[in-house]
Formats: sequence, structure tokens, C-alpha cells
Amino acid sequence: MYSSRISSTVRIRPGGQALVVTNVQGEIGEDVTVLVEWLVDLGASVRVARFLCTVQEKKVIVEVCNPSTEEMVIKKGTPLAAISVVPESAFSASAASSPVDGAEPFSPEENASSKRESDWIHAAIAASPTAENASSESMPELDKVLETELKVDFSDSKLGSEQKELFSGLLNSFRDLFEETSLKPGRTDLLEFTIDTGNSAPIKQRPYRVSKAEGDVMKSEIEQYLDLNLIRAS
Repeated sequence: MYSSRISSTVRIRPGGQALVVTNVQGEIGEDVTVLVEWLVDLGASVRVARFLCTVQEKKVIVEVCNPSTEEMVIKKGTPLAAISVVPESAFSASAASSPVDGAEPFSPEENASSKRESDWIHAAIAASPTAENASSESMPELDKVLETELKVDFSDSKLGSEQKELFSGLLNSFRDLFEETSLKPGRTDLLEFTIDTGNSAPIKQRPYRVSKAEGDVMKSEIEQYLDLNLIRAS
């Protein structure tokens, strides 16, 4: 695995994004395809988009994001991204994707294009490392809910069977980013922050009266969040 350093100083507004040129460190081939990812050493202050890119003159394009509420300056020479070479075998041709049942057979050009897209997804998933700092907290109940809810409805889709399987696998690999129900929200470590409330409670609100129907709904929601350990009694 390689790393890359930004080639010039750049200023990014709060919540903004920018495409920057970076220099790959170490000896790397020309015109090779690489997977660009966030560098763990950066911390939570800078985010880097994960995508495939071609190396040109030991340079790669990196998309960075400033998730903070303050302007950010990234100085020239700052390590910015982790670079992994994608092997050529990931793009080699194999069995073409089968057409949708009842549809016209794919032409050779369409089959080749479909195969390249499938291999691209395979390469991106296979090359992405498992997060070292992933939460160790076990959430089997949430996993069961997500597995059920992330089943994709392909009834009106023109994708082939292999493409459907690849697409479902890609969604499941990022399933911690999806919130399908307010009762059991997913969790992600892409953005972390804390709010210092000192000795004060995080929420201060004067009590007010509601109807019995509204009260029953509120009580039911609170009890479910308590059961999920998302909140605690004050």
C-alpha cells in the first residue's frame, strides 16, 4: 500500500469539498489503476472519498471534504490518502452477465460493458480494507433488522442476476450508512463529534401538557429507545 501527499496548499470552506492533486510516495507504475481511500492518520478532521483512479506521472486526484464548521487549510506535503494498486486480473474478461428473463439478448458491446462494471464493483469491495477501529460492540438484533430491510426490490429492474447480486452486496457492505427505521438507527464512524454540556443536562425543556393519545405515542417511543440503550433515564 502507498500513501500520497498533497502537491499544493488548499483552503476548504466549512462543509466544502475539493479535488486536489497528490503525489504518490514510492515507486509505482504508470497508468495503473489504484483505489484511493481515507488515510487513518488524518483523524476525523478531514474526509477523503473512496474511488478508483489512474496514476499519471506518479500523481492521483483526491477528493477531500471538510466536515467541520470551521475553514480548513491543508498545507503542501500533508499525507492525504492511502493508495492500493488494483490488479489487472480484476478487470479481465470472463463470463458475461446474463440478460433479464424475457429481454433481448445483450450485444457483445453491452456484455463487455456490463462485465467491466461488475469487475469494478468486485475490485472496489475486495480492495477496501476492514476498518481497524470499527466498533466492537455487538448488535445482533440490529444486524437482523438491517439484513431484512436491505433486501432490494428488483421487480422493475433491467439488471441481470449477477448485477443484482453485486448491487445487493455493495449496499450491504455500506449498510451502516443506511437508516431504514427510526426505532433502530444504524451507526457509523465516518463522522464523530462531542458536545460539552458541562454540568448541565443536554436538553432543557419545560414540561407541557399533551393529549392522552399524544402522551401514549411519546411514552411508547421513549420506552423503545430506552430498551435499545440509545437514551437513559435522567
